[in-house]
Amino acid sequence: MAKRSTPWSLVVRYEHPETKALGVPVRIYERVPGAVLAREVRIDGRKDRRSLGHRDRALAKQQAVALSQRLAESHPTSAVTLGQLSTLCRAHLARTLSEQRQRAVRAMLVLLERHLGRELLIEELSPSHVETFIAARRAGTLTSPRHRTPTAGVHDGTIKNEVACLRSLLKWGEEATSNGRPLVSAAPRKRVLLPHEQNPMRPVATEARYQALIAVADHAESGGRFRCLLTLARETGRRVNAICQLQLGDILLTREQMARALAANGLSEAAAAHWPHGAIHWRKASDKKGYDLVAPLSKAARVALDTYIRRGSRAGDVPLFPGQQDASRSVTKETAGYWLRRAETLAKLPHLARGGFHPFRRLWASERRHLPDKDVAAAGGWRSVDVMRESYQHADAATIYAVVDRGAAPETDPKDPSRGHTLDTPSEQVAQ
Repeated sequence: MAKRSTPWSLVVRYEHPETKALGVPVRIYERVPGAVLAREVRIDGRKDRRSLGHRDRALAKQQAVALSQRLAESHPTSAVTLGQLSTLCRAHLARTLSEQRQRAVRAMLVLLERHLGRELLIEELSPSHVETFIAARRAGTLTSPRHRTPTAGVHDGTIKNEVACLRSLLKWGEEATSNGRPLVSAAPRKRVLLPHEQNPMRPVATEARYQALIAVADHAESGGRFRCLLTLARETGRRVNAICQLQLGDILLTREQMARALAANGLSEAAAAHWPHGAIHWRKASDKKGYDLVAPLSKAARVALDTYIRRGSRAGDVPLFPGQQDASRSVTKETAGYWLRRAETLAKLPHLARGGFHPFRRLWASERRHLPDKDVAAAGGWRSVDVMRESYQHADAATIYAVVDRGAAPETDPKDPSRGHTLDTPSEQVAQ
């Protein structure tokens, strides 16, 4: 009889007779063919190996099932699957996140479940699982139904958000409890590392691009919505979705309206005296991070709003930018993006790769590098100054050249407000 060349191995798991819940997987195996049997099990993220001291496979199976049952009863966190944790987390998020944010999280969780499998035990999640997910997303073999770009794969920035979603799911599992114990241990999250984009693409718009788009705005959308929306994107530096979701009642044009909104948000009513052109109440329901803020308007933004509001006869708490099919609902950011692409075509402007409205947010932040970070973050809706400086404020060509050429360096006071980003800044010109 020929000798076996491959050691014997088997994974067994206890199954509850009523609930069909699975216990902790236990592997029984030979280190070499014909050797004494051993067992391997993962406890709190660490592998535990022990010799069974015999070669009886039937007895080894019984011992492994018994161990699986004992561990399942004493370590209930080990038997949680990705599907179970995802379902529980979604139910929790339904009570805490906006409907739009829930959709975004659900879409990322569906991708993770499709690739990793809903039956994957959380405690068995390994770096290789994450690496294969990243590779599939880059190659385009794993795609989202919302994928609209001509290229098959996605950029690392998108993948980073999806892996961060997985980490947030695991973090939630660590904090959620069942029978006084956390649903999952901290070990799986430690094995999930975020990918980093070596050369992130963060295009910045220019004042020339803005003026070219404004010139054709009424041809791209005849109702005045796109013109006003684009002006607010340029003048407030806010995300396009937050602008689209504005209600008419969020536009605070009198000092009394501003004072009430400030007081309702726990802010000083005295701020209203420093804001001559009014303010906007940015509600948490439409903010990506769920922040509720009141920020002042520039003169240019106020002029655009006055012109736009006068064109309509609406009043009360109705959408500032009503939708195409249903005026009771706000226009979507996808529709706004369509208007932008149409305006770019009419203005004969090339589309900025990975652009859209966000380059205007970066332009807004970059123009204000010379101003105090806390004030810029408060006006633009950033809670993290570091994120604003790292991802939104960009260097400009003239200042970079001045850094390397001493003869080109300006002799003015570095704190002079006239310094900063070299792009045109109509907001500052108006203020002057």
